Amino acid sequence: MSLHDYVRLFRRGWWVVLLGAVFGVAAAVALTLATPATYYSTASLYVSVPGDGTPTDLQNGNSFATERAATYASLVTTTAVLDRVVVARGGADDVATLRESVTATARAETSFVDITAGGTDPAVVAERANAVATALGAEAARLDASGPVPAVRLAVVQPAEVPETATEPRPRNNLMIGLAVGLVLGLAAVVVADALSTTIRSSADLPRGVGLATLTSMPTGPKKRSRHLSETDARLEAFRQLRANLQFGSHVGGTIAVAGVTGASDGHAVARQLAAAFGEIGSYVVVLDLDFRVPDGGARARRGSPAEPTSSALGVADVLNGAAELDDVVTLAIGDRVHEVPAGHVDSSSAQRLSTPAMRQVLDSLGARFDHVILACPPLVERSESAVAAALAGSALVVVESGQTKRSEFQFALELLAGVRVTSISVAVDHVRDLDLGGGMSNRPGTSGDPDLESRA
Repeated sequence: MSLHDYVRLFRRGWWVVLLGAVFGVAAAVALTLATPATYYSTASLYVSVPGDGTPTDLQNGNSFATERAATYASLVTTTAVLDRVVVARGGADDVATLRESVTATARAETSFVDITAGGTDPAVVAERANAVATALGAEAARLDASGPVPAVRLAVVQPAEVPETATEPRPRNNLMIGLAVGLVLGLAAVVVADALSTTIRSSADLPRGVGLATLTSMPTGPKKRSRHLSETDARLEAFRQLRANLQFGSHVGGTIAVAGVTGASDGHAVARQLAAAFGEIGSYVVVLDLDFRVPDGGARARRGSPAEPTSSALGVADVLNGAAELDDVVTLAIGDRVHEVPAGHVDSSSAQRLSTPAMRQVLDSLGARFDHVILACPPLVERSESAVAAALAGSALVVVESGQTKRSEFQFALELLAGVRVTSISVAVDHVRDLDLGGGMSNRPGTSGDPDLESRA
């Protein structure tokens, strides 16, 4: 994926990233409030070897003290030292508590030992560190005494002081870490969700290796546009582009079947708007409603609207069963050039009559009278008569609903068309969001079997 793809993903899923950041900050705040204030204080001891020897003796003594510093640091958590602290503090602490709250480190290549105590009470913390430093000095001198005079001496050079501010928690650090983690998790969720998604949002999401005659992205309806952008209705222009693609890109004949992949696509609306676009250039167009579905209760449902009763007007179904003549069912729809033929009185056998010679006669008759015959078909994957209509037309316009149609459904629709030997297939990705427009067929090499598709789309 290119940087442009990641930017588009962020624009699409910005709310997920924002939600991740909010959860990260909330978790950091909760952790900060739940963490008790902890104070730390440090006492420093200096290890030395007493005596007035030669420079060589002093050098050897310093080396001995430096080596011994690490050993003395390890003595801090021993019972011998901590028992002295318990006695010195009058039993205010026990050995287990001291062992958990006190640490000691020897500074590298020096004779210094730092003893750090931690806890929730700043005064107690300082007292513990100083008490342990004193106890360590006494115990070390006893262990290394080779006679009445100790061989080493541990002197407290920096007593522990009462800390004024807590070291933990660190609200600013926690908030920054929580925000960063939340943003990363949000971005990761957007990227993973996009990688696992099988939904088609733009032309870039179409399966690879699909040979298409033309490809057009149809934006959503008009909306308020910025002053630096064109005020042209982008959706209207998209249908004009679709018209040009069909005329000059695929060189479709006078008849074309328009069908959505599933019921999520409003193929009928696309067919009517396409007919209006052809009417703009002076073409005589007729739209045949071939949706012969008969839902329960005798109602035919349309996408985005409640079911409506079957129209009482005569239509295609009546012509196919011999109840009406073709001239009786053709009505004027838009202006003086765009006509339509309704579905008519549909019954359970109406869809089967599309495969009869009567349907071929209807198309031949309309083809002789109109420049373009557009067949508004039901969803491809739901009704077999759509593939039949596409075979009769010789070319098909498949409508993919952006954000609703899955790649597997689209591929199945193509398989149905291939089964009836329809080779001239165009695709319109409908209701594409602005941020998905220009989805990048160039980013998906091999999406089309036509090498000139990218330039035409």
